[in-house]
Amino acid sequence: IKQYKAHVIWIGRREKNDYIQAKIDSFGSGGPLPKYIQADATSRDSLQRAYEKIKLKHAQVHGVIHSAIVLSDATIGSMTEEQFKSVLSAKVDISVRIAQVFGREAVDFFLFFSSMQSFTKAPGQSNYAAGCVFEDAFAQALSREIAAKVKVINWGYWGSVGVVSTPYYQDLMNKAGIGSIEPEEGIEAISALMSGPFHQLGIIK
Repeated sequence: IKQYKAHVIWIGRREKNDYIQAKIDSFGSGGPLPKYIQADATSRDSLQRAYEKIKLKHAQVHGVIHSAIVLSDATIGSMTEEQFKSVLSAKVDISVRIAQVFGREAVDFFLFFSSMQSFTKAPGQSNYAAGCVFEDAFAQALSREIAAKVKVINWGYWGSVGVVSTPYYQDLMNKAGIGSIEPEEGIEAISALMSGPFHQLGIIK
């Protein structure tokens, strides 16, 4: 938004609330404010309706970013089937649905936010690791089927923003000697990936 004046459509499952509005307002006058559409991206019908709303106002969709994440940590012995499925679905189902709904559009790129969990597989996150491994493999397969660029970034730990920017995870990562990726560094990594020849990039501190 700040660098390219992009029109960003934010699709999320929650009804628009004060928290979401505050996030939108935080962009200030840096460019066009994001527009929020409530939809369940694990559902093809729901995501299709969101797509149709977008197309009413925008003739072209230039890129699609999959940044959805659900975390529900537990050891395999204590993890319920529902815990496993809810985390897996955010990666598996949404990856498939965005390809089905937006794959017909002449987009420039698909960008998948995955994790270093594809390779490190931390205890208590088997559900998340499984989803990320699928996402990586699906992106590779998709890149062979469509003309658009398909890119994957395997994130390390984000400690100041995002779903794991809590004292629990901050302490856990600190003890493991893992530093926090800060937003400016993340944007730089995305820029390098999107403008470079590689299809996949892992970043960890």
